[in-house]
Amino acid sequence: MLQKGLIPPELNLSKVPYSTFSDAFERFSSDLFKAIFVSLLSTVSLKAIPELEALGILYCVDGSLFPTLASMLWAEYKKTSQAIKMHLCFELNRMIPVEIIIGSGNSSERDALLQMLKAKATYIADRGYAAFRVFHEILLAQAHFVIRIKSNIRKTILQSLPVQLPEKVKILFKEVTDQIILYDKDPYGHSYRLVCFRVGKEIFHLLTDRIELTTMQIIILYAYRWQIELIFRFLKRTMNGIHLIKNIENGVTIQFYVMLIVALLQLKLKQDVLIQNEQNQKQSTGTIKKEQSLEEKKSVFHPDSNTKSNSNDERLQDSQTNHPSVSPHHKDKPTIQSEKAIYHPYQFFEMIGGKLKKYWKIGIHWLTALRNILHFPFDSRAIEILNSG
Repeated sequence: MLQKGLIPPELNLSKVPYSTFSDAFERFSSDLFKAIFVSLLSTVSLKAIPELEALGILYCVDGSLFPTLASMLWAEYKKTSQAIKMHLCFELNRMIPVEIIIGSGNSSERDALLQMLKAKATYIADRGYAAFRVFHEILLAQAHFVIRIKSNIRKTILQSLPVQLPEKVKILFKEVTDQIILYDKDPYGHSYRLVCFRVGKEIFHLLTDRIELTTMQIIILYAYRWQIELIFRFLKRTMNGIHLIKNIENGVTIQFYVMLIVALLQLKLKQDVLIQNEQNQKQSTGTIKKEQSLEEKKSVFHPDSNTKSNSNDERLQDSQTNHPSVSPHHKDKPTIQSEKAIYHPYQFFEMIGGKLKKYWKIGIHWLTALRNILHFPFDSRAIEILNSG
């Protein structure tokens, strides 16, 4: 495994023959690894994003192709090539993958979504999932959805809703409408909410049953769908998921579950380290303040024996010089604002204002540039490279 570059040498692990892993991925059932992953999801405590958590359980769903050997006949895709499709359910609240289904390149994304449905969750997806049957099944499961649809489907407008957008984002979203509609050819006869808008030259039609959300919240939920594209790239490139250890379906499924387990544990480790660092910093700050307070009291109430001849004014001046709040250098230091979480759903847009266009869709070349400079200091050169995207 080390020779093939699948395990970083920095871990200093003993060499394991490649055949050992290959054999294990065939001998064990993928259900065992799925059980481990599900158990971790229910027992490991991970931070959630407050703004998203307030909107309920949010899942992005999508499928992504992994190239395979032509000899893998079960991974049917095209006449000239084979491929595996990973159907992934990604939880936005904690930014983690929570479920996968492995199939051939031709496996149905819509059927995979219907297998994943859980009550009360909201599923966010692109146009490939749009179908009257899918909408109907989601509602029957007592779940919700925000799914982009085609713009040319005939419909009847039942009601126009007030468009709720912050002033700062109106520079980006144009021709925004928010309506209750009924599709003319929907065999199930459901009425839905349709949010339409234009960004640049591209027009978006978002269908949902979440009536209680604002127009802006619907748009933002769909914008967050981009996170599932990033996790696919992470699994393929960072986790080296395009290099398959075993070509049988069970072995491929085991490998993907192992990657998800490692990613989950890695995220837990990072969050624990950040929490510990914050606690250490608070303790250190508290100790420094306590020492400063003792020094201030000492300088005021217990002046040095060499200062006996000082007048009361001189003694007061000395105590002020030692006091941090009136230090002559204090006025030159920048004011440090407290790092408060942004809980209001629109504060992010208020913060970035007119440059919002850069945050709507991230180009793949920009992500590549970001990946390539992550291990370098974030200096003026890095800023210049990212701004050029």
